[in-house]
Order: sequence, then C-alpha cells, then structure tokens
Amino acid sequence: MTVAPYNKNAQKFFTQYQSLTFEQVHSDWLTQLDKKTGLALDIGAGSGRDALAMTERGWDVVAVEPAAELRRLGEAATAHRSIQWVDDALPDLSEIRKLSYRFDLVLVSAVWMHLPPTHRERAFWILTELLAPSGMLVITLRHGPRDSERQFYEVSKAELDSFARHRAVISVPLADSTRADQLNRPDVWWETAVYLAADKPSS
Repeated sequence: MTVAPYNKNAQKFFTQYQSLTFEQVHSDWLTQLDKKTGLALDIGAGSGRDALAMTERGWDVVAVEPAAELRRLGEAATAHRSIQWVDDALPDLSEIRKLSYRFDLVLVSAVWMHLPPTHRERAFWILTELLAPSGMLVITLRHGPRDSERQFYEVSKAELDSFARHRAVISVPLADSTRADQLNRPDVWWETAVYLAADKPSS
C-alpha cells in the first residue's frame, strides 16, 4: 500500500478523522469490549483518535502509522497520553513483531481495502499470530469507489472468514455488521468483522 496521499494531505485527513468520535465509528462492535482492558494494537492509527479513546478506557495502546506526516500529527495530538507510536505497516508488521508483544485487542480500521489481494492471507495470519489467548481482532471494511488519489481494492467479510477457518480464531456475529458512511459519502458503506482467538495458543 502507498502512504504518499496520507503524507501529502496529512492535515486534511487528520481533520477528517478527528471530526468523528471513536464511539461513532465503532458503535457496531463496542459492546464486545464490555469493560475489558489490556494491551491494544491500533493499525493505521492515523490521527490517534481511536488510540486515545482506548487509553481513556483503560487500555495500553501501541499505535501503528506508516505515513510519517500523519503519524507526526497523531503523536502530537496524543502526547499527553502514554501511547507507543511505531512506523510500520501491513502485511508484514515487521517492527511490531520484533516487540514480541501479544495483544488483547487488534484494531485494523479503514486499512484492509488498501491491501492488494495477494497480501491479505499473509496479513491475516500475522494479525492472528499477534493475538493473546482470547484476544479480539477487529477489521473494518470499506466498500465503495476509490477516490482520485488513493488505491482501494474490493474486500469482503467472506474472504476474511475463509482465512479464519485456517487459524485458531472464531468469527463473532454482530447484531448489525454493516453501516452507512459516517462522513455521509453516498456510495461508501462499511462492514465490520470480529474474531476471537482461542483461549490457549494452538500447539
């Protein structure tokens, strides 16, 4: 995936992301969090909105953002909180894997559509490897046309479910897994996929 548009238009994207709250964007799966806390990984952290909201809910957060200019804005906006920012990206997450952390929550919000189809199964494998026992993986899927600068690929929950069947994770049904675009773009809609890791690591 290319990060050039996010560096070039960092302030625009920062302002756009900050115009919505964590609760607005993620209302369809937040009941799954209940009152849990732990170590969370926010992949494609952007403005830091979600990372900050999770720290305010009691989570320790590692925020991944590959676009340097956007990451700089996100770090500044969250400097009053102890969030570990990392320059890394899917599919490999090589810097995150060096940390040897296991996460109770992995959030991949508005990122998956940037991944070419040939990279997705490896990316899903790596994401599930990063989960702690009983950890939760949340992936939001953007559906709709590309814009003038960013490359988007078609995505589906069915594809994710097919990857999950080969991993030690189970799909969690949501009451309403599809929703309209919060920025009121008429041709864009979103879908959320949630997976839970097994209680114990597979042998």
